[in-house]
Amino acid sequence: MDSAFLQALAQARPDPGGGAAAAHSAALALALLSKVVQLEHRRQGPGNNPGIPWGDLLTRVRLVSAALLRLQEEDVRAYFKLTQARTSSNSMEVAAALEEAVACPLRIMQQAQEGLAIMAQAGAGCALHLVADLLVACELLGAAFRGAHHIARANLPMMNQDSRRAVWDKTLSHTLDAIEAEWQLVRAELLGRLAWT
Repeated sequence: MDSAFLQALAQARPDPGGGAAAAHSAALALALLSKVVQLEHRRQGPGNNPGIPWGDLLTRVRLVSAALLRLQEEDVRAYFKLTQARTSSNSMEVAAALEEAVACPLRIMQQAQEGLAIMAQAGAGCALHLVADLLVACELLGAAFRGAHHIARANLPMMNQDSRRAVWDKTLSHTLDAIEAEWQLVRAELLGRLAWT
């Protein structure tokens, strides 16, 4: 998570773009979540909420983090392939590139959702002073899945097949609604913990 990605993102060129930025935002959220889980895992012991499997949560955080970093790169490649395909006259190549340009941001959304599931568990048992860090991570995940949704949806009008566009439209809408509901719940639970202080 060095500044190289941010410097590349700020350049006047098409890639990396919004999808990669969404994945980066989610990766930042997972870094904060990892910090909280590691701190709790370190201080785990008798009387420190033995019901929370901090070690398992840490493994899951690392898996999602790695997936998001891969997706950040995949989004750049998908956009590059789409740009190349659009300059060719091969309609099948364009269709395949469009499918990937929608599928990659969808996978970013799904990884953000997995991050939210981990955050819900961590937020239920972490020390109160760490809840604010989780709220920052929660906001970053919200920006990530919504941003990835925007990027995926921006590619739909280029699809020539109405049936494929309709399938993707339904999938994206359903996924967004599910993650948004989960995000609202996790955020409310974290805010609820702070409200008791």
